[in-house]
Amino acid sequence: MKNILKFSVFAAAVFGFAAVSLSAGNLAKHVSYLPEGPTISGKDVAAAQKAWGDAVVKIGKADKKDAHKLAKQIAASAYAFDLGPIQFKPTLAAETPFRPDLEGSVSYFVSGNPKYEEDTGFALKPWSNVRFDNHTVKMMGNVAIAMGHYYFTGPDGNETKVEYTKGYVKVPDGRVLIFLQDSSLPYGS
Repeated sequence: MKNILKFSVFAAAVFGFAAVSLSAGNLAKHVSYLPEGPTISGKDVAAAQKAWGDAVVKIGKADKKDAHKLAKQIAASAYAFDLGPIQFKPTLAAETPFRPDLEGSVSYFVSGNPKYEEDTGFALKPWSNVRFDNHTVKMMGNVAIAMGHYYFTGPDGNETKVEYTKGYVKVPDGRVLIFLQDSSLPYGS
């Protein structure tokens, strides 16, 4: 107990400014958890990646009036929003680069939300295909982190190469959900 008290006093003296910004109330809106669940496999990751790519293509093929509803349904089932805020940094987001909730994520895919004026509707291109090329996939229990390139085929048949890191969690009911997504165009693009 004495050592904990010493550390607390030291931390408050050295990091006093952090104590205010990391109060329980402020921290809670930025924290989520990853539950234990069944062991995740490479097949699970590949299936989740294929489903995500197919969903992006499907959103782009939808009528404008249906695209928002479809994107919301797909995002709600593909991402781990029910576990708390996710870690989502879309490729082309600069003004609001982090989208921890469903509203910000859907806006990135289909635009139309005045809170996110920079969004042009990434999934509305429309893309005809999305393919993943994993550089590495690390798995531990029910969590996997994949890093690599994904390629988006545009209407003209040309591919756009994007770098990504995605985190997946397999939850107790067997669903594989995305809790982390960080995408960027290759340096110099």
